[in-house]
This record gives sequence, structure tokens and C-alpha cells, in this order.
Amino acid sequence: MKEYQQKYIVRTILYSRVTMVILFILLILFIRTIVELNDKRINASKLREESSAERNDLEEKVAKAKNKEESIKTERGFETYVRTTYPVVSEGEGVIVIYDAPTSLVTPVREDMTVWERLLVLWHKFIQK
Repeated sequence: MKEYQQKYIVRTILYSRVTMVILFILLILFIRTIVELNDKRINASKLREESSAERNDLEEKVAKAKNKEESIKTERGFETYVRTTYPVVSEGEGVIVIYDAPTSLVTPVREDMTVWERLLVLWHKFIQK
């Protein structure tokens, strides 16, 4: 009879509403933890994909830089690099500059200068000498 009473007490405790609520709360906490871990896994996979894409881009840039370095080592490649990078010309060559009218940085010169403006120009020429 004592065994039956002990089993009855254990069953009443296990199947009581308080125990069910506690188990439900624990279940919710475990599910929440699993969802958070899944989010972290997804973020880690996104970061891994982004870093691999960035690594591929950097490897391509390194390959291009090596090719450019190899071409610069030759005389013709060096001359091409210097001409495209800096505004230089060889001896005997000339440069022709063409200005577009709407985008021109050159402003037209006024022909009708006042007396004071002419004196100011003369003054600047005198000071510079």
C-alpha cells in the first residue's frame, strides 16, 4: 500500500498544473535558445560567403597587379604606363588641347577694361618684378 501511495504522490506532482507550467516554460526557453543558435549559424554562413567573395576579388586584383607589374618591366609597357599616368611627351612630340565650348574652363577675356583695372594690372606687373 505504501508503494501505491508513493506512486500516487509522484504522479500527482508530475501531472500537476504547476509542473506542467514549469515544463512548458523550460520547453519555450530551449526552443528560444535553438532559434538564436540558428540565427547565429545563418549569420556566420553569410559572413563566410561575403569573406570568400571578398577574397576572390582580392585575388583577382593581385593577379591584375602582377600582370601590370610584368608589363611595366618591359620598356614599352613602362612608356605606356608613364604616358597614361602622367602628362608627358617625348622629344619632338607636341600636344594638342581641344576645349569644348560648354565645358571649357577657359573664360573669355574682356576687351573693355576700365582705367582702374588697367592701373591695377600695371601695379601687379610692377610688384612682381
